[in-house]
Amino acid sequence: MRTRRIRNWDRTLSWKPTRIHVPRDTEEVAGIVADAIDRGARVKAIGAALSWSDIAGVPEEVVELDEMSGIAVDVENRRVKVQAGARLRDVNDELARHGLSFENFGSITMQRAGGYTGTGTHGTGGRVPILSSFIEEMTLVDGLGRIRRLSSQSDPGLFSAARVHLGCLGVVTDITFRCVDAFDLEERLEILDFDEVLENLEAYVEGNDYCKLWWLPFTGRVQVYTFNKTTKPRTRLTLQERMDKSGVSGLTYGGLLRLGQVLPGLIPYTLKSIDRLGFKPHVRVDRSDQIIKYVGAIPRHQETEYSIPREAAVEALSRWRSLVQTADSYSVNFTQEVRFVAADDIPMSPASGRDSCYLGGYISSLRWAALYFSDFEALMADYGGRPHWGKTFSRTAAEIRDLYPRYEEFEAQRRKADPAGTFRNSFVDRVFPPD
Repeated sequence: MRTRRIRNWDRTLSWKPTRIHVPRDTEEVAGIVADAIDRGARVKAIGAALSWSDIAGVPEEVVELDEMSGIAVDVENRRVKVQAGARLRDVNDELARHGLSFENFGSITMQRAGGYTGTGTHGTGGRVPILSSFIEEMTLVDGLGRIRRLSSQSDPGLFSAARVHLGCLGVVTDITFRCVDAFDLEERLEILDFDEVLENLEAYVEGNDYCKLWWLPFTGRVQVYTFNKTTKPRTRLTLQERMDKSGVSGLTYGGLLRLGQVLPGLIPYTLKSIDRLGFKPHVRVDRSDQIIKYVGAIPRHQETEYSIPREAAVEALSRWRSLVQTADSYSVNFTQEVRFVAADDIPMSPASGRDSCYLGGYISSLRWAALYFSDFEALMADYGGRPHWGKTFSRTAAEIRDLYPRYEEFEAQRRKADPAGTFRNSFVDRVFPPD
């Protein structure tokens, strides 16, 4: 049985599994899990490992889903059934070939479907809930080695929980999503003063199909992206967009980040330069997922992200700006991100039961990340902030229980689905501590 070291995306976490399994179908997964149960071993299914938290942590054995990447489109019923190892970018392309689309999609699409939904990854759109809300059916191999076919009619309690499963209910092997007819989006980028954005934030969110904000600390300006459905002709790539797509912009950004790490006093000046040179107001039209997604090279960095009630967004953004710009023990040197998501009914979704604003605190420095994230999390606590499960957070189980009204409901499903703790890892131990 082959083995090797497994690392997360920014290479800050790594694990050396005792075994690596690469199954091709659900029955093979069930056999792997049943054998692990017999031997008292713990198993973790992983996808792209695009996580900064230990949710992807491998306790002993790992199930890699690389060979389970099938995609089957049902055009008539507007459904797509994907194996859990299918990458979101491939699903988007296959849907487009059949005249369909997701209604919600993230800006990063390298993730595999099982991990994307399992962490509650969200995208943006004030009137659109997270992608997990569009799940119609799932197949799960539970902690007894049983193959469970889940839907709102078949085992509705476990199905409800499994839409954001946190990797601890079993191994998800396939997912069926509800889709919509394909559509194009018109993206508009405006560069505005921070205070002006705060004054008009609700209008940006309510007045557009999708909206997100980027802001670079120390610049006093915000990049406001709005996206609306359109039938206008698709636009051609500009020179700046070609540079972004080729990776040149990302490499340049990465070089400036490294310079700022060595000479922190330059960070305000480098960020102002990036703001002036890298962001220009524009309008472009393309296929919906192509407009939303990030293109080009992503400089290595660390992330935390919290969901807060949307009505608290303006106050929280104002305080966040003050926090970043007055810190004296670290320098925030990376784009900060603000996105919006409609409420859903999924027990462990960070948007469960409330329209939400997601605040992404990003930094490119292992030396400063812990200091910044500690201050950021303290601010988020003032607004009942719920952490993105795939990103760095230090909330305790007691705090998480208070933040999630349906925590005990999920925990009851987890105990039934995995009575022996076959799917426990360090993440599960701190979110759902053993007795």
